[in-house]
Amino acid sequence: MAFYDQMQAMARDLLKPDSQGGLGQGSITLTHETAGTPGANPWDPVTPTRQTVPVRGAVRGVSKELVGTEVGGTVIVASDRMATCEVPSIEYAPGDVLTVDGVPVTIIGFTKIPAAGTPAAVRFIIRG
Repeated sequence: MAFYDQMQAMARDLLKPDSQGGLGQGSITLTHETAGTPGANPWDPVTPTRQTVPVRGAVRGVSKELVGTEVGGTVIVASDRMATCEVPSIEYAPGDVLTVDGVPVTIIGFTKIPAAGTPAAVRFIIRG
């Protein structure tokens, strides 16, 4: 197993719920929606595909250094939050939804940790 694969496993273990001895907080799920494919007839409705998976993670307010900076065309405000999560088993993108303790919030940006190569964790900037 390569070093960053081990780090990914370690992050997953560290982010398990606090009831299991980890640093994870509450319940977090990721919902990713992809556009459906058009049928043979252009008038047929296109149904998007939606995937939802649980992720381990911890949520906190954004760092004051980030307030006022731009991520993906959106300016970060003081009420935004950061969710540090294990690497999800599905694709994810800005505009997807994280549900934190039953409350849906929108992903406005994310950073892979580390930024290049195999990520060990993902830090989502969320709003809502």
